[in-house]
Amino acid sequence: MIKLLVSIRHPSEFESAVRGGADIVDVKEPSRGSLGLPDYSVLREVIERSRKLNTFKIEVSCASGDVKKFEPYLEYIAHTAGSLGVNYFKVGIAMKSLDEAKIVGLRLSDVLKSFNTKLVLVGYADYERAESLEPLKVIDIAKSVGASVVMIDTYVKDGKTTFNLLTRSYLEKFVKETHENGLMAAIAGSLRKHHVFDAVKLEFDIIGFRGAVCTGGREGIVSEELVRELKRTIIAAFKTIES
Repeated sequence: MIKLLVSIRHPSEFESAVRGGADIVDVKEPSRGSLGLPDYSVLREVIERSRKLNTFKIEVSCASGDVKKFEPYLEYIAHTAGSLGVNYFKVGIAMKSLDEAKIVGLRLSDVLKSFNTKLVLVGYADYERAESLEPLKVIDIAKSVGASVVMIDTYVKDGKTTFNLLTRSYLEKFVKETHENGLMAAIAGSLRKHHVFDAVKLEFDIIGFRGAVCTGGREGIVSEELVRELKRTIIAAFKTIES
């Protein structure tokens, strides 16, 4: 079944996401961009809460930013996240250069191989606005650097969703090529409840939400009931497709 990823910005949102049925709790700071890097204290407390709850089935991911070029500090961030026990480390490929993207991927992959942390490379559905590589090209980079997951997200958070910006045939090709390369396919990008069915039918492995599970929008607070509603929608979508 597709994994439900819920992005949080405050440690206090962790329990709401978990009780609502999130499979992956993603830590990021929305005010710093699509994949805004969270404060160290926030990530550390989320990990501590996860351990206290004994939630071995709940995975934690950390966003590292929308990266335009390689900077040495990225390796330090990856090492810190890995040493804390993060399951996924997400990096936004916000650049046009394939060579630069490969450098970023290789350097981070080299750091994370010392930990049980999967590298997630994120391509943007609105890649033209972001002036970055399109998601299909990110798949090749992910394969070559040893990443585990390729995600599509939106760079600009203005209400336009991944499904608005990319055609169904493009998304089908993305999932197909990702799986053919032995990688997991993830989708996010201002998604709403009605996008769940399509994501499940397209056979994505992970679907991510922030604004749709918050009271007060993307900058608001995660609601346990809204997360639970999405989880029910995912289960219903699987039952419908399988029947």
